[in-house]
Amino acid sequence: MKTIKSPVVLLLTIMGLASSFLLLQKPMQSPPAASDDKLNEPRITPAEFAVTALPTAARPAESMDLGAESDSKTAFMNASGTAMGDSADTAPAAVRRITFCVTGLTAKTSSLYVAVFESEAGFPRPESSSRTTVVSATENPVRFSLELPQNHPVAIAVFQDIDGNGKLSKNQIGIPTEPYGFSNNARGLLGPPSFRQAALRISDDDNIADPIEIKVR
Repeated sequence: MKTIKSPVVLLLTIMGLASSFLLLQKPMQSPPAASDDKLNEPRITPAEFAVTALPTAARPAESMDLGAESDSKTAFMNASGTAMGDSADTAPAAVRRITFCVTGLTAKTSSLYVAVFESEAGFPRPESSSRTTVVSATENPVRFSLELPQNHPVAIAVFQDIDGNGKLSKNQIGIPTEPYGFSNNARGLLGPPSFRQAALRISDDDNIADPIEIKVR
């Protein structure tokens, strides 16, 4: 006949077995302890990681070691070794000396103002000219020479400053009262000609033996 244990003894036996099982399971569930080396490793922020992940050629300028003697200009050197932003050396435009002859002047010792225009912007206002030359008008005709760019449209405007005020005098309704003229002897219908009408284009192949005449009136 089998002996039946008391309920108290049976309960204690079950609790003992459960405690032993939990003790065996606990080390398996706990994460491994971090070593001292791992705890001391520096943390990398997302921004630092982005710089570290870039190849050297693509890193931002502030992350480059330019050396103690480098300056801000060195940081912007392009592949050819020329600083970006600096204007490249360009050969000066070829020029040619051209002689002009102005006819129709008033017989009075005065000054002849010669304005050179290299674009239609502001033509023919003297303040918009690329340069202005003053020639002594002591005889008729008057000859002078100008260095003009080759293969580029250029217009010439001249006037005889009879009253000596340094500008083209006009009457009350705006009509010039002093002799004036333009290259190509261009004339407008109700005002000055256009830049295109007065423009000259000098090339190195042109055989200009005689002076270019400009008639004033």
